[in-house]
Parts: sequence; structure tokens; C-alpha cells
Amino acid sequence: MAILHRTRTLSALMPRYVTRFRCIGGACEDTCCASWSIHIDKKTYKAYRQNTTPALREVLATSLVRESGAASKTFATIRPEGKTQQCPLMEDGLCGVHKHMGESHLSDVCFTYPRTTRRFNGQLEQTLTLSCPEAARQALLAEDAFEFVEDAVTVRDTAVSVTSGVPGLSEAWMSEVRIFCINLLRTRELALWQRLAVLGTFCAALSGLCAEGRQDGIPGLIDDIVRVVENGELLASLASTRPDHASQAMVFSLLWSAQGFESPSPFQLEVIRQISAGLGANVHGQTSADALVAAYTRGLGRLDEAVAQAPYLLENYLANEMFGRLFPFERTDPYESYLRLVARFGLLRFLLAAQCNAETLPSLATLVATVHLHGRRFQHDPGYTASVDQALQDSGWAGLDRLGSLIRA
Repeated sequence: MAILHRTRTLSALMPRYVTRFRCIGGACEDTCCASWSIHIDKKTYKAYRQNTTPALREVLATSLVRESGAASKTFATIRPEGKTQQCPLMEDGLCGVHKHMGESHLSDVCFTYPRTTRRFNGQLEQTLTLSCPEAARQALLAEDAFEFVEDAVTVRDTAVSVTSGVPGLSEAWMSEVRIFCINLLRTRELALWQRLAVLGTFCAALSGLCAEGRQDGIPGLIDDIVRVVENGELLASLASTRPDHASQAMVFSLLWSAQGFESPSPFQLEVIRQISAGLGANVHGQTSADALVAAYTRGLGRLDEAVAQAPYLLENYLANEMFGRLFPFERTDPYESYLRLVARFGLLRFLLAAQCNAETLPSLATLVATVHLHGRRFQHDPGYTASVDQALQDSGWAGLDRLGSLIRA
């Protein structure tokens, strides 16, 4: 069969864990083809409409739906079917298009997932989304997962995003800022909550520089942050910060409950059930405020012991978010990007704390499954992402003077 989408092999910068990732296909516990509508780009849609392969003709005729007014990348959709909402093209856990038509006939989404490839500041970059269980395992568990390396990648030009500079900053300065932020995150002499607090101070000041178009002030800002960390001045100012577990529980439980407690995926449903039980809730997520706060606080107290099995799990999660989403430039304002990062981190920690309320501490598999659920259920929903962005603002916790109590364990 003729090649539909051509590829190129290029060199890309990536975390080391990306080089270790291999799709495990039918052995995956929560396949990417389940429960999601799958976007089909215009070129692939036309090829599917002309397809004469007997094994696929009928299912493509009935399941491929043109989206009115959609862009070229989301021109059509293949919608999941049945009780478990599987892709109708699946055959014994494997993709029927891949089997009968070849890899070049996969849509751009199916070809790339869980990879994200970007061209930025003259460099190709690649990372993985942790909504894929195997990607989550590779990213979260290894100490060297976020050593950065260059390796060959096979890409389609149509599936590579291009990021340019933001107003007031060149791509070169954006790159310097990203490197500083990731290095700050990996400053293990500081507790993770302290790193996040310092990061917030930096992003707030950076927002001011960007608003004024003063990229010339960035070197001085970085030097100032390094100086007040090294001389202990900034950490001394954080010493009086006390955690507010009640507010943490209430803010992040609202984010958790907003997505409901049902899923067509048996794997996801079991993780949801575990989390609800850990929070002292029934199958509908119902519990009292006092019981919720008590359960969260108790689980949070056991979280350090649980993640001792994977001591870099939370740091690696944050590093993946930061590198993959061009932090702190995911949004137009660096401090808004910081708030989004804190909201996602807080919700994940809330879910992990709930898992720590079982009779025995959660296994590595359970910890990874919880991160996977967090990515799958929350971060891929654009509407939900918008509500996360507003959560800290609406609850009055968006200011630096209050955020410390929300991120300290």
C-alpha cells in the first residue's frame, strides 16, 4: 500500500526516559484507544473514505464522523463504542489500521501519542504525556529520568508544533528561563514545597518584567533569586509558613469531584474507587467535610513513606510538566503558568494522599496508576483545564502570600 504520511528522522532534545519508552500494545492496562474520541486529520480522513480494505470498510463507513467547521487537524472523529468505549478499529488489543493499512495510514494523533514534539529556539524537543501508563512508569520511577539527552526521533512535519517568542521576550531568553526553572526544581537541598515557593517568587517577578518588556532585567532577577536562596534569606522568610490541610483538602476535593466518579474504563474505575475509599467517601464521592479533611491529613502524613519507593516521583512529574509545556510560558503570563502548575500538583498530591489511607501503603503500581489517572482524566480535558486555572483565583489562594500554606505538606 502506498505511503500516506511521510516521516523524517531527526535529532531531538528529550529527557532520558523518552528514549526508553516503547508502546506495550495489547498488554497495556488502559489503552489510549479506549474512552476517547479520536481526532482524524483531513488527509487521513480522505484516505479512510477511499479505503477498500474488506476488514475495515464497514467500520470506517459507520464510525468515522466528519466534524462540522473543524480545523484540518481535527477534521473528523472516530467515536468509541460499547460499554467499555473502545475504538471500533481495535482488533484483539491492536490497531486495525496499523495491521491492514500500515503505520503511515495512522492519523497524526494516533501516530504521535503519547509523544509531543516541538521546535523551539532552533531545537527539536520531545516529551511524553503521562496519561499513558507505560510513559508514566518510565518517567516517574528512575532517578535519571530527567537527564537531558539528544536522540533520533521519527516525526511527521504535520505533527510538530512550532513555538515562537512571547511578547517582551526572545526565544533565547525564554530558553534561559526554562533552564533556570528546571534546575531550580531539581535543587534537592530544598524541600519540594520550598522549591515551588521559590519558583512562585521568580515567576511573579518575571511577569512584571514581561509586562514591561524588560528582558534585560532577567539576568539580574536570576542572580537575585540564587543569592537569596544561597544566603538563606528567602528560606528564612518561608520558615513561618504553616500548612493549611483543611483548605488543601477542600480546594482540591472540589477539583477532583468536578469530573464525577464514573468511567467506562475498568482500570480507571478501580483507581477512582480506591481514591474515594481513601477519602472516606462512598461510591458517589460523598463524605462530610470533617471526615474529608481528617482522611486527607492522615494520608498526607504517610505520603513521604509511600513515595520512598520512588523518591523522585513528584519531582519527575513536575519536571515533565515544565519541560513538556514550555513552562513558564504555557500561558501568556508566567505567574498564571505557575498557578496552573501548582493546581495540578496540588490535585495530584491530594489523590496520592488518598491512596495512602489504605490498610497498607500503596504499591509502586498504585502510585503510577494514580498519576496516570490524573493525566488521563483531568489534563486532557480542555474545559476542565480552564476550571483548574480559575480554581485558585476563585478560592482566594492565588496570591504568593497565601500559596505557601496551600503547597506545604
